[in-house]
Amino acid sequence: MFRSCMVSYIRVCQESFGLAKHNSAHKFAHRLNQQMSIHMQVSPSSCLVDECPRICVTSAEPDSLYTIKGSVRHRDKTLVSYGHFKSSATGEIDLNRHSSLGGTYTGLDNAGLFWSLQCMKHVKATILTVRDVQKPLKMVFSVHQGALTKREIDKSDVMTSCQLERRFLSENVKKYDVSNGRLRGTVCIPTGKGPFPGIIDMYGVSGGLKPSRAALLSSYGFVTYALPYFAYGDLVKDVGDVDLRYFEEALTWFSSQEYVDSSRIALVGTSLGAMLSIVMATYWPGMIRAVVSYNAPHHRTMTPLTYHGRALPYINNNENPVVDKDGAINYLKSFGCKFFDKSELTAIQDDSVIYLVNILYYWTTGPLDLSNLFAITIEKAKADFLFIAGEDDQIIPSVYCASRLTERLNQHGHRNHRTLVYPGTGHLIDPGLLPVTNIMKNPFNGDYFTCLFLTTNIDETTTI
Repeated sequence: MFRSCMVSYIRVCQESFGLAKHNSAHKFAHRLNQQMSIHMQVSPSSCLVDECPRICVTSAEPDSLYTIKGSVRHRDKTLVSYGHFKSSATGEIDLNRHSSLGGTYTGLDNAGLFWSLQCMKHVKATILTVRDVQKPLKMVFSVHQGALTKREIDKSDVMTSCQLERRFLSENVKKYDVSNGRLRGTVCIPTGKGPFPGIIDMYGVSGGLKPSRAALLSSYGFVTYALPYFAYGDLVKDVGDVDLRYFEEALTWFSSQEYVDSSRIALVGTSLGAMLSIVMATYWPGMIRAVVSYNAPHHRTMTPLTYHGRALPYINNNENPVVDKDGAINYLKSFGCKFFDKSELTAIQDDSVIYLVNILYYWTTGPLDLSNLFAITIEKAKADFLFIAGEDDQIIPSVYCASRLTERLNQHGHRNHRTLVYPGTGHLIDPGLLPVTNIMKNPFNGDYFTCLFLTTNIDETTTI
């Protein structure tokens, strides 16, 4: 009714002012008519963050170019993604069947608008870190006429739009904060009758509490414990002050809860959290059934580990990297290595970004092989292992480290392990189709940014 009234009104105005044959008036009427008929739908309109809904546009002008934009407002930042699409002969665009011809991603990828989200402002090392998992991410999609640039999108009219709610928790999952002795963190308990298989989830040197992955896993029937171990609340502020007894206490407490099946406990960790997960599996082999390791080193590194007052040897890293007079970050010196000259250095500085490549490789294959001194004795573990490695990891040689860990397992007759290698993927790998940064702040590096992967242009500091 409203549409037909508006079209009639335009025609009356055209005839009254002698504009019936005026080209601009005709185009205006055509554009308005199209805007009122085009329709966009995201189905389902609410889903978990690792689910990819169907995004469709109907009643568009046939065989025409359109821009589909996605945006998320998170804290004080706006993240935007967009793609250019050509409608079908019937005026449809279906992201499951139509490729993006340009924008923040290209090709056939129905998840492209999610993982290619970028920060609108020039903010270095912005990362979408979700602290409140009970609050869904609200993503707005809109359709614009033509194949537009990011600036042109902001100035263009929205032809149609819709909203998607992306959740980290399924309905009826119970979440509560942990404050038991010195233990802190978040526990998520799934719906149903327990006890449930349990997962302790840990991240790396950035510290704090990151509950999003644990929350998502709880939606699939696991009881999860997102375990922070420094720089959170009243925990120690420095990662170097963490001792293994804290993790022993966490494992003991978690396995004693009535909703946890103590015979089925797994550890999931990223970076330093992955290294700690493997170490925990070697120290308490009877309590840990499985380990999922995201980009773990194969040696103790990054931070000292102590247990009952005994310090374990590790590859040292200074808080401030050693910068040579020509501007290079000498990571071999920064890691306390005295056995290689500068010609073998592969960690360099470029525009305040540190490219850290193959430091562990040098330590364990060079003139002085330090494998036995720093090695994680993974063969002591009884757990099954899944190693996930980013082929473009610029923090550690993840694929090489995974191969060394599995080689050590094989040498001791341990066959229950698997390795997944992802090309074009850097140091941070997370579920949930969430965007990640290719550079980030590292507490070990002072004011420098650390390069995580090189697949995207490192100068594009707005890349998430």
